Amino acid sequence: MKFLKKTYDTLLTKPTRNLLIYAVLLRVLVFTFYHAITIFPDTQDYINLASFIGNLNLESYTGQRTPGFPTLIALAGQNLYITVFLYVILGVVCTYLLYDFCWMKSKNKHLAFITAFVTTSFLHVVFYEFAILTESLAYTLMVLAFWFIEKNKLLEISASVKHLFILSLILSALYLTRPLFIYFPIGYFLYFIVKNFKASPKVVIIKAFVVFIIPFISFYSWNSLNKRNIGYFTSSYYLGINLAQTATSFFEKAPDEHQVIRDIFVKHRHYVVENEPHYQYPMTVWYAYDELIETTQLSPPDLSHQLGEISIDLFKAYPGLYLKQVFISWKDFWGGTSTLLWNVDKFENQLIRKALVGLWNYIQKPALILINIIFLLFALKKIILTLKLKLRTLDSDLFLVLIILSGSLAQALVAYGTNSRFCFPYFALIVYFVISNLFPFKNSKS
Repeated sequence: MKFLKKTYDTLLTKPTRNLLIYAVLLRVLVFTFYHAITIFPDTQDYINLASFIGNLNLESYTGQRTPGFPTLIALAGQNLYITVFLYVILGVVCTYLLYDFCWMKSKNKHLAFITAFVTTSFLHVVFYEFAILTESLAYTLMVLAFWFIEKNKLLEISASVKHLFILSLILSALYLTRPLFIYFPIGYFLYFIVKNFKASPKVVIIKAFVVFIIPFISFYSWNSLNKRNIGYFTSSYYLGINLAQTATSFFEKAPDEHQVIRDIFVKHRHYVVENEPHYQYPMTVWYAYDELIETTQLSPPDLSHQLGEISIDLFKAYPGLYLKQVFISWKDFWGGTSTLLWNVDKFENQLIRKALVGLWNYIQKPALILINIIFLLFALKKIILTLKLKLRTLDSDLFLVLIILSGSLAQALVAYGTNSRFCFPYFALIVYFVISNLFPFKNSKS
Protein backbone atom coordinates (compact mmCIF):
# COMPACT_ATOMS: atom_id res chain seq x y z
CA MET A 1 0.00 0.00 0.00
CA LYS A 2 2.85 2.39 0.79
CA PHE A 3 4.32 1.72 -2.64
CA LEU A 4 0.98 2.45 -4.33
CA LYS A 5 0.55 5.65 -2.33
CA LYS A 6 4.07 6.79 -3.21
CA THR A 7 3.42 6.07 -6.89
CA TYR A 8 0.11 7.95 -6.72
CA ASP A 9 1.73 10.96 -5.05
CA THR A 10 4.56 10.94 -7.59
CA LEU A 11 2.33 10.77 -10.64
CA LEU A 12 -0.40 13.05 -9.36
CA THR A 13 0.95 16.19 -7.79
CA LYS A 14 -1.48 18.71 -6.32
CA PRO A 15 -1.95 20.65 -9.61
CA THR A 16 -2.70 17.47 -11.55
CA ARG A 17 -5.09 16.20 -8.88
CA ASN A 18 -6.99 19.48 -8.95
CA LEU A 19 -7.00 19.44 -12.73
CA LEU A 20 -8.35 15.90 -12.93
CA ILE A 21 -11.03 16.64 -10.31
CA TYR A 22 -12.08 19.63 -12.41
CA ALA A 23 -12.14 17.53 -15.59
CA VAL A 24 -14.31 14.88 -13.91
CA LEU A 25 -16.70 17.45 -12.42
CA LEU A 26 -17.22 19.10 -15.81
CA ARG A 27 -18.27 15.78 -17.31
CA VAL A 28 -20.52 14.96 -14.35
CA LEU A 29 -22.27 18.31 -14.82
CA VAL A 30 -22.76 17.64 -18.53
CA PHE A 31 -24.16 14.20 -17.74
CA THR A 32 -26.49 15.75 -15.16
CA PHE A 33 -28.02 18.33 -17.47
CA TYR A 34 -27.55 16.74 -20.90
CA HIS A 35 -29.39 13.42 -20.89
CA ALA A 36 -28.38 12.40 -24.37
CA ILE A 37 -25.99 10.52 -26.57
CA THR A 38 -25.58 12.73 -29.60
CA ILE A 39 -26.35 10.94 -32.86
CA PHE A 40 -25.49 12.37 -36.28
CA PRO A 41 -25.87 11.13 -39.88
CA ASP A 42 -22.31 9.75 -39.77
CA THR A 43 -23.05 7.69 -36.66
CA GLN A 44 -24.83 4.79 -38.35
CA ASP A 45 -21.83 4.03 -40.56
CA TYR A 46 -19.66 3.57 -37.46
CA ILE A 47 -22.27 1.39 -35.77
CA ASN A 48 -22.58 -0.78 -38.89
CA LEU A 49 -18.82 -1.35 -39.09
CA ALA A 50 -18.72 -2.06 -35.34
CA SER A 51 -21.22 -4.85 -35.97
CA PHE A 52 -18.93 -6.38 -38.62
CA ILE A 53 -15.94 -6.12 -36.27
CA GLY A 54 -17.93 -7.60 -33.40
CA ASN A 55 -18.77 -10.59 -35.61
CA LEU A 56 -15.10 -10.89 -36.66
CA ASN A 57 -16.11 -10.89 -40.32
CA LEU A 58 -15.35 -8.06 -42.76
CA GLU A 59 -15.82 -10.04 -45.97
CA SER A 60 -18.95 -8.21 -47.13
CA TYR A 61 -18.22 -4.78 -45.67
CA THR A 62 -19.01 -2.02 -48.15
CA GLY A 63 -16.20 0.40 -47.35
CA GLN A 64 -17.78 3.49 -45.84
CA ARG A 65 -15.44 3.96 -42.85
CA THR A 66 -12.12 2.93 -41.38
CA PRO A 67 -12.19 0.63 -38.31
CA GLY A 68 -10.57 2.78 -35.60
CA PHE A 69 -13.63 4.23 -33.84
CA PRO A 70 -15.93 1.28 -34.71
CA THR A 71 -13.45 -0.98 -32.90
CA LEU A 72 -14.02 1.08 -29.74
CA ILE A 73 -17.79 0.64 -30.19
CA ALA A 74 -17.28 -3.09 -30.70
CA LEU A 75 -15.15 -3.30 -27.52
CA ALA A 76 -18.04 -1.64 -25.70
CA GLY A 77 -20.27 -4.49 -26.85
CA GLN A 78 -21.90 -2.08 -29.33
CA ASN A 79 -23.51 -0.34 -26.37
CA LEU A 80 -23.44 3.39 -27.10
CA TYR A 81 -23.72 4.33 -23.42
CA ILE A 82 -20.60 2.30 -22.62
CA THR A 83 -18.91 3.86 -25.67
CA VAL A 84 -19.59 7.35 -24.29
CA PHE A 85 -18.38 6.23 -20.86
CA LEU A 86 -15.11 5.08 -22.45
CA TYR A 87 -14.91 8.41 -24.28
CA VAL A 88 -15.31 10.28 -20.99
CA ILE A 89 -12.52 8.22 -19.39
CA LEU A 90 -10.29 8.96 -22.38
CA GLY A 91 -11.15 12.65 -22.02
CA VAL A 92 -9.98 12.73 -18.41
CA VAL A 93 -6.82 10.78 -19.27
CA CYS A 94 -6.18 13.16 -22.16
CA THR A 95 -6.35 16.11 -19.75
CA TYR A 96 -3.55 14.54 -17.73
CA LEU A 97 -1.50 13.75 -20.86
CA LEU A 98 -1.83 17.35 -22.01
CA TYR A 99 -0.69 18.65 -18.64
CA ASP A 100 2.29 16.29 -18.61
CA PHE A 101 3.15 17.15 -22.22
CA CYS A 102 3.17 20.87 -21.42
CA TRP A 103 5.21 20.25 -18.26
CA MET A 104 7.82 18.27 -20.20
CA LYS A 105 7.98 20.99 -22.87
CA SER A 106 8.11 24.02 -20.58
CA LYS A 107 9.21 22.67 -17.19
CA ASN A 108 6.65 25.09 -15.79
CA LYS A 109 3.69 23.86 -13.75
CA HIS A 110 1.74 27.11 -14.24
CA LEU A 111 1.89 26.97 -18.02
CA ALA A 112 1.02 23.28 -17.98
CA PHE A 113 -1.94 23.79 -15.64
CA ILE A 114 -3.31 26.81 -17.52
CA THR A 115 -3.03 25.04 -20.88
CA ALA A 116 -4.81 21.91 -19.71
CA PHE A 117 -7.42 23.89 -17.72
CA VAL A 118 -8.27 26.21 -20.61
CA THR A 119 -8.42 23.36 -23.11
CA THR A 120 -10.71 21.08 -21.13
CA SER A 121 -12.99 24.05 -20.30
CA PHE A 122 -14.07 24.47 -23.91
CA LEU A 123 -17.53 23.03 -24.48
CA HIS A 124 -16.70 21.26 -27.71
CA VAL A 125 -13.96 19.24 -25.99
CA VAL A 126 -16.46 17.79 -23.53
CA PHE A 127 -19.51 17.49 -25.79
CA TYR A 128 -17.65 15.56 -28.48
CA GLU A 129 -17.24 12.86 -25.83
CA PHE A 130 -21.02 12.48 -25.79
CA ALA A 131 -21.23 12.17 -29.59
CA ILE A 132 -20.88 8.94 -31.54
CA LEU A 133 -18.28 10.42 -33.84
CA THR A 134 -14.52 10.02 -34.36
CA GLU A 135 -13.49 13.46 -33.08
CA SER A 136 -12.73 12.61 -29.44
CA LEU A 137 -10.76 9.48 -30.31
CA ALA A 138 -8.72 11.36 -32.91
CA TYR A 139 -8.14 14.18 -30.39
CA THR A 140 -6.94 11.72 -27.74
CA LEU A 141 -4.63 9.87 -30.12
CA MET A 142 -3.17 13.16 -31.37
CA VAL A 143 -2.33 14.31 -27.84
CA LEU A 144 -1.03 10.81 -27.00
CA ALA A 145 1.26 10.83 -30.04
CA PHE A 146 2.85 14.18 -29.17
CA TRP A 147 3.08 13.26 -25.46
CA PHE A 148 4.82 9.99 -26.35
CA ILE A 149 7.18 11.73 -28.77
CA GLU A 150 8.13 14.30 -26.14
CA LYS A 151 8.41 11.83 -23.25
CA ASN A 152 10.75 9.52 -25.14
CA LYS A 153 12.58 12.17 -27.23
CA LEU A 154 11.54 10.45 -30.45
CA LEU A 155 12.71 13.28 -32.69
CA GLU A 156 16.29 12.65 -31.59
CA ILE A 157 18.73 10.22 -33.21
CA SER A 158 19.03 8.48 -29.82
CA ALA A 159 15.36 7.39 -29.89
CA SER A 160 14.96 3.70 -29.06
CA VAL A 161 13.54 1.33 -31.66
CA LYS A 162 11.07 -0.03 -29.09
CA HIS A 163 9.55 3.40 -28.50
CA LEU A 164 9.54 4.18 -32.22
CA PHE A 165 7.59 0.98 -32.82
CA ILE A 166 5.03 1.97 -30.17
CA LEU A 167 4.71 5.38 -31.86
CA SER A 168 4.11 3.53 -35.12
CA LEU A 169 1.18 1.71 -33.49
CA ILE A 170 -0.26 5.00 -32.18
CA LEU A 171 -0.03 6.64 -35.61
CA SER A 172 -1.58 3.55 -37.19
CA ALA A 173 -4.53 3.85 -34.80
CA LEU A 174 -4.77 7.53 -35.73
CA TYR A 175 -4.98 6.66 -39.44
CA LEU A 176 -7.56 3.95 -38.80
CA THR A 177 -9.62 6.53 -36.89
CA ARG A 178 -9.32 9.26 -39.53
CA PRO A 179 -7.86 8.30 -42.96
CA LEU A 180 -6.61 11.87 -43.45
CA PHE A 181 -4.00 11.28 -40.76
CA ILE A 182 -1.99 8.94 -42.95
CA TYR A 183 0.03 12.09 -43.63
CA PHE A 184 1.29 12.16 -40.00
CA PRO A 185 3.72 9.20 -40.22
CA ILE A 186 4.87 10.53 -43.59
CA GLY A 187 5.51 13.92 -42.00
CA TYR A 188 7.37 12.34 -39.09
CA PHE A 189 9.44 10.21 -41.49
CA LEU A 190 10.58 13.26 -43.47
CA TYR A 191 11.17 15.49 -40.44
CA PHE A 192 13.20 12.85 -38.59
CA ILE A 193 15.43 12.29 -41.62
CA VAL A 194 16.01 16.00 -42.29
CA LYS A 195 16.68 16.72 -38.59
CA ASN A 196 19.13 13.87 -38.01
CA PHE A 197 20.51 12.93 -41.42
CA LYS A 198 24.00 14.32 -40.80
CA ALA A 199 24.41 12.20 -37.67
CA SER A 200 24.19 8.75 -39.28
CA PRO A 201 22.20 8.42 -42.53
CA LYS A 202 21.78 4.63 -42.32
CA VAL A 203 20.58 4.64 -38.70
CA VAL A 204 18.29 7.62 -39.33
CA ILE A 205 16.55 5.99 -42.29
CA ILE A 206 16.08 2.70 -40.43
CA LYS A 207 14.60 4.42 -37.37
CA ALA A 208 12.34 6.65 -39.47
CA PHE A 209 11.14 3.58 -41.37
CA VAL A 210 10.20 1.85 -38.08
CA VAL A 211 7.63 4.59 -37.41
CA PHE A 212 6.34 4.48 -40.96
CA ILE A 213 5.94 0.71 -41.32
CA ILE A 214 2.83 -0.07 -39.21
CA PRO A 215 0.72 2.80 -40.60
CA PHE A 216 1.77 1.71 -44.10
CA ILE A 217 0.75 -1.89 -43.40
CA SER A 218 -2.57 -0.67 -41.95
CA PHE A 219 -3.16 1.58 -44.96
CA TYR A 220 -2.35 -1.15 -47.47
CA SER A 221 -4.31 -3.84 -45.65
CA TRP A 222 -7.49 -1.80 -45.20
CA ASN A 223 -7.39 -0.48 -48.76
CA SER A 224 -6.80 -4.01 -50.06
CA LEU A 225 -9.80 -5.26 -48.08
CA ASN A 226 -11.96 -2.58 -49.70
CA LYS A 227 -10.51 -3.46 -53.10
CA ARG A 228 -11.63 -7.04 -52.56
CA ASN A 229 -15.07 -6.11 -51.22
CA ILE A 230 -16.10 -3.13 -53.37
CA GLY A 231 -13.56 -3.08 -56.19
CA TYR A 232 -11.68 0.08 -55.22
CA PHE A 233 -8.34 0.49 -53.42
CA THR A 234 -9.43 3.21 -51.02
CA SER A 235 -9.67 3.87 -47.29
CA SER A 236 -13.29 4.91 -47.71
CA TYR A 237 -15.41 5.05 -50.83
CA TYR A 238 -16.71 8.40 -49.54
CA LEU A 239 -13.52 9.98 -50.89
CA GLY A 240 -15.14 10.49 -54.30
CA ILE A 241 -18.09 12.23 -52.69
CA ASN A 242 -15.72 14.44 -50.68
CA LEU A 243 -13.94 15.43 -53.88
CA ALA A 244 -17.29 16.23 -55.51
CA GLN A 245 -18.07 18.54 -52.57
CA THR A 246 -14.79 20.34 -53.28
CA ALA A 247 -15.78 20.71 -56.95
CA THR A 248 -19.33 21.89 -56.16
CA SER A 249 -18.87 25.51 -57.23
CA PHE A 250 -17.66 24.61 -60.73
CA PHE A 251 -19.27 21.23 -61.34
CA GLU A 252 -21.22 22.64 -64.28
CA LYS A 253 -17.93 22.67 -66.22
CA ALA A 254 -17.86 18.87 -66.36
CA PRO A 255 -17.77 17.69 -70.03
CA ASP A 256 -20.82 16.38 -71.87
CA GLU A 257 -19.68 12.78 -71.51
CA HIS A 258 -20.79 13.16 -67.88
CA GLN A 259 -23.94 15.11 -68.76
CA VAL A 260 -26.36 12.99 -66.74
CA ILE A 261 -24.42 13.25 -63.48
CA ARG A 262 -23.45 16.88 -64.16
CA ASP A 263 -26.98 18.08 -64.85
CA ILE A 264 -28.52 16.35 -61.84
CA PHE A 265 -25.77 17.73 -59.61
CA VAL A 266 -26.14 21.29 -60.91
CA LYS A 267 -29.93 21.13 -60.63
CA HIS A 268 -29.69 20.30 -56.96
CA ARG A 269 -27.01 22.93 -56.44
CA HIS A 270 -29.44 25.55 -57.75
CA TYR A 271 -32.08 24.23 -55.38
CA VAL A 272 -29.73 24.46 -52.39
CA VAL A 273 -28.68 28.00 -53.28
CA GLU A 274 -32.28 29.17 -53.61
CA ASN A 275 -33.90 27.30 -50.73
CA GLU A 276 -31.36 26.26 -48.11
CA PRO A 277 -29.01 28.14 -45.74
CA HIS A 278 -25.51 28.77 -47.06
CA TYR A 279 -23.86 26.17 -44.84
CA GLN A 280 -25.75 23.48 -46.79
CA TYR A 281 -24.07 24.46 -50.06
CA PRO A 282 -21.17 21.96 -49.69
CA MET A 283 -23.80 19.24 -49.07
CA THR A 284 -25.18 19.60 -52.61
CA VAL A 285 -23.94 16.14 -53.57
CA TRP A 286 -26.05 14.61 -50.79
CA TYR A 287 -29.15 16.46 -51.98
CA ALA A 288 -28.51 14.99 -55.43
CA TYR A 289 -27.47 11.57 -54.15
CA ASP A 290 -30.77 9.66 -54.33
CA GLU A 291 -31.57 10.90 -57.82
CA LEU A 292 -28.04 10.11 -58.99
CA ILE A 293 -28.33 6.55 -57.67
CA GLU A 294 -31.77 6.06 -59.22
CA THR A 295 -30.91 7.57 -62.61
CA THR A 296 -27.44 6.10 -63.12
CA GLN A 297 -28.24 2.72 -61.53
CA LEU A 298 -24.72 2.75 -60.11
CA SER A 299 -23.90 1.20 -56.76
CA PRO A 300 -22.89 3.71 -54.01
CA PRO A 301 -19.15 2.85 -54.36
CA ASP A 302 -19.35 3.08 -58.17
CA LEU A 303 -21.17 6.42 -58.04
CA SER A 304 -18.66 7.83 -55.57
CA HIS A 305 -15.78 6.61 -57.75
CA GLN A 306 -17.36 8.24 -60.80
CA LEU A 307 -17.89 11.51 -58.92
CA GLY A 308 -14.26 11.39 -57.78
CA GLU A 309 -12.95 10.91 -61.31
CA ILE A 310 -15.09 13.77 -62.65
CA SER A 311 -13.89 16.02 -59.82
CA ILE A 312 -10.21 15.20 -60.32
CA ASP A 313 -10.55 15.96 -64.03
CA LEU A 314 -12.15 19.30 -63.12
CA PHE A 315 -9.28 20.09 -60.73
CA LYS A 316 -6.80 19.45 -63.54
CA ALA A 317 -8.78 21.43 -66.12
CA TYR A 318 -9.49 24.40 -63.83
CA PRO A 319 -6.61 24.65 -61.33
CA GLY A 320 -7.42 28.27 -60.51
CA LEU A 321 -10.97 27.43 -59.43
CA TYR A 322 -9.70 24.42 -57.51
CA LEU A 323 -7.08 26.47 -55.64
CA LYS A 324 -9.72 29.08 -54.84
CA GLN A 325 -11.86 26.38 -53.28
CA VAL A 326 -8.87 24.95 -51.41
CA PHE A 327 -8.26 28.38 -49.89
CA ILE A 328 -11.92 28.65 -48.82
CA SER A 329 -11.75 25.20 -47.21
CA TRP A 330 -8.43 26.06 -45.54
CA LYS A 331 -9.90 29.30 -44.16
CA ASP A 332 -12.95 27.44 -42.85
CA PHE A 333 -10.63 25.00 -41.06
CA TRP A 334 -9.69 27.80 -38.66
CA GLY A 335 -13.19 29.26 -38.37
CA GLY A 336 -14.98 27.21 -35.74
CA THR A 337 -18.39 27.33 -37.44
CA SER A 338 -19.03 23.58 -37.20
CA THR A 339 -16.75 22.85 -34.26
CA LEU A 340 -19.37 22.25 -31.56
CA LEU A 341 -21.79 19.42 -32.29
CA TRP A 342 -24.54 18.85 -29.75
CA ASN A 343 -28.32 18.62 -29.57
CA VAL A 344 -29.45 21.65 -27.57
CA ASP A 345 -33.01 20.31 -27.40
CA LYS A 346 -31.78 17.59 -25.04
CA PHE A 347 -31.20 20.09 -22.23
CA GLU A 348 -34.14 19.73 -19.86
CA ASN A 349 -33.24 22.89 -17.95
CA GLN A 350 -33.84 25.84 -20.25
CA LEU A 351 -31.72 28.20 -18.14
CA ILE A 352 -28.72 25.87 -18.44
CA ARG A 353 -29.37 25.54 -22.15
CA LYS A 354 -29.44 29.31 -22.71
CA ALA A 355 -26.36 29.85 -20.54
CA LEU A 356 -24.29 27.27 -22.42
CA VAL A 357 -25.47 28.42 -25.85
CA GLY A 358 -24.55 31.98 -24.89
CA LEU A 359 -21.21 30.88 -23.44
CA TRP A 360 -20.33 29.12 -26.69
CA ASN A 361 -21.64 31.67 -29.19
CA TYR A 362 -20.45 34.84 -27.47
CA ILE A 363 -17.33 33.78 -25.57
CA GLN A 364 -15.83 30.42 -26.47
CA LYS A 365 -16.32 30.35 -30.24
CA PRO A 366 -14.84 33.86 -30.72
CA ALA A 367 -12.02 32.86 -28.34
CA LEU A 368 -11.45 29.69 -30.37
CA ILE A 369 -11.14 31.66 -33.61
CA LEU A 370 -8.82 34.17 -31.93
CA ILE A 371 -6.61 31.36 -30.62
CA ASN A 372 -6.40 29.90 -34.11
CA ILE A 373 -5.43 33.25 -35.61
CA ILE A 374 -2.76 33.81 -32.96
CA PHE A 375 -1.47 30.29 -33.62
CA LEU A 376 -1.06 31.08 -37.32
CA LEU A 377 0.88 34.25 -36.51
CA PHE A 378 3.23 32.47 -34.09
CA ALA A 379 3.56 29.54 -36.50
CA LEU A 380 4.62 31.91 -39.28
CA LYS A 381 7.10 33.56 -36.91
CA LYS A 382 8.51 30.14 -35.98
CA ILE A 383 8.96 29.11 -39.61
CA ILE A 384 10.58 32.42 -40.60
CA LEU A 385 13.00 32.22 -37.66
CA THR A 386 13.92 28.64 -38.57
CA LEU A 387 14.62 29.66 -42.17
CA LYS A 388 16.72 32.60 -41.01
CA LEU A 389 18.81 30.21 -38.94
CA LYS A 390 19.19 27.96 -42.00
CA LEU A 391 17.29 25.02 -40.46
CA ARG A 392 19.67 24.76 -37.51
CA THR A 393 16.81 24.77 -34.96
CA LEU A 394 14.61 21.85 -35.97
CA ASP A 395 12.98 21.38 -32.58
CA SER A 396 9.78 19.69 -31.43
CA ASP A 397 7.79 22.95 -31.54
CA LEU A 398 8.57 23.33 -35.24
CA PHE A 399 7.49 19.72 -35.78
CA LEU A 400 4.20 20.47 -34.00
CA VAL A 401 3.64 23.53 -36.18
CA LEU A 402 4.39 21.68 -39.41
CA ILE A 403 2.13 18.74 -38.53
CA ILE A 404 -0.80 21.07 -37.78
CA LEU A 405 -0.27 23.24 -40.86
CA SER A 406 0.14 20.17 -43.06
CA GLY A 407 -3.13 18.80 -41.69
CA SER A 408 -4.91 22.06 -42.41
CA LEU A 409 -3.72 21.92 -46.01
CA ALA A 410 -4.39 18.19 -46.46
CA GLN A 411 -8.05 18.50 -45.47
CA ALA A 412 -8.51 21.56 -47.69
CA LEU A 413 -7.25 19.63 -50.72
CA VAL A 414 -9.88 16.89 -50.46
CA ALA A 415 -12.82 18.12 -48.37
CA TYR A 416 -15.29 21.00 -48.29
CA GLY A 417 -17.99 21.34 -45.68
CA THR A 418 -17.75 21.40 -41.85
CA ASN A 419 -14.00 21.91 -42.28
CA SER A 420 -13.51 23.25 -38.76
CA ARG A 421 -14.25 19.74 -37.44
CA PHE A 422 -10.90 18.71 -38.93
CA CYS A 423 -9.19 21.29 -36.70
CA PHE A 424 -10.53 19.80 -33.48
CA PRO A 425 -7.96 16.97 -33.03
CA TYR A 426 -5.20 19.63 -32.98
CA PHE A 427 -6.98 21.93 -30.53
CA ALA A 428 -4.99 21.05 -27.41
CA LEU A 429 -1.69 21.43 -29.27
CA ILE A 430 -2.77 24.78 -30.71
CA VAL A 431 -3.68 26.06 -27.22
CA TYR A 432 -0.31 24.91 -25.87
CA PHE A 433 1.64 26.64 -28.64
CA VAL A 434 -0.30 29.89 -28.26
CA ILE A 435 -0.03 30.04 -24.46
CA SER A 436 3.66 29.07 -24.46
CA ASN A 437 4.38 31.91 -26.90
CA LEU A 438 2.15 34.50 -25.24
CA PHE A 439 3.32 33.75 -21.71
CA PRO A 440 6.91 32.44 -21.72
CA PHE A 441 6.91 31.54 -18.02
CA LYS A 442 10.19 30.83 -16.30
CA ASN A 443 10.88 27.26 -15.23
CA SER A 444 9.26 26.18 -11.99
CA LYS A 445 9.22 23.08 -9.80
CA SER A 446 6.37 20.63 -10.30
